[in-house]
Amino acid sequence: MATSTVIVLWTLAFAATHMGFAAMRVRPRLVSAIGEPAYRGIYSLVSFATFVPLVRAWLGGIHGGPRLWNLRDIPVIHATALLVSWLTFTLALASFAQASPVGLDPRAPARPRGLTRITRHPLFMNIGIWALAHVLLNGWLNDVLFFGGVFLVGLLGCMHQDARKRISERGKLDEFYAETSLLPFGAIIAGRNRLVVTELPWIGIAMGAISSWLIYHYHTQLFL
Repeated sequence: MATSTVIVLWTLAFAATHMGFAAMRVRPRLVSAIGEPAYRGIYSLVSFATFVPLVRAWLGGIHGGPRLWNLRDIPVIHATALLVSWLTFTLALASFAQASPVGLDPRAPARPRGLTRITRHPLFMNIGIWALAHVLLNGWLNDVLFFGGVFLVGLLGCMHQDARKRISERGKLDEFYAETSLLPFGAIIAGRNRLVVTELPWIGIAMGAISSWLIYHYHTQLFL
């Protein structure tokens, strides 16, 4: 089976299980049957069981297939994509230091603060944009399918989570949704919020920036 086909199949499997197990009609039944801790454990295991083979398939066929475009030789696009990749990966890592109430830790404050003033999904939205930047720089078919899939799953996953939370957390998160946006800086541009730099998790950002630089510095040894 062609590597490109394997990448598509594992992407579909990851998306289907990741969003399917969290669907409104599925998640409550599973939680009721096995409890919240067990549900989270199984959900994480299934996510790893589908995402790890996806990554392995891509690594086995990196820069494989026909080259659909070559934008990395255009200096402006190359520099912009690298900057976006570094910034979004940094903020994705920093999000672990400042959780969102619609993200991995539902115990997070239900009012916008720091990163959630920028986007209500600081982890997965930044990962999605990071992947989109990689689509620009890697025009080979296998890379486009992998990074494009990560972008689409990230975006659709955020939208799916919003739709579910608007129902399950109605009343509790109404103000949060009114004051935040899915797309970065959307609520700020619309005048529904403002950026407060003192609220940003600067230690987390610093650690994320260092990690991003290290990955970039050793990028060739790690992925080529």
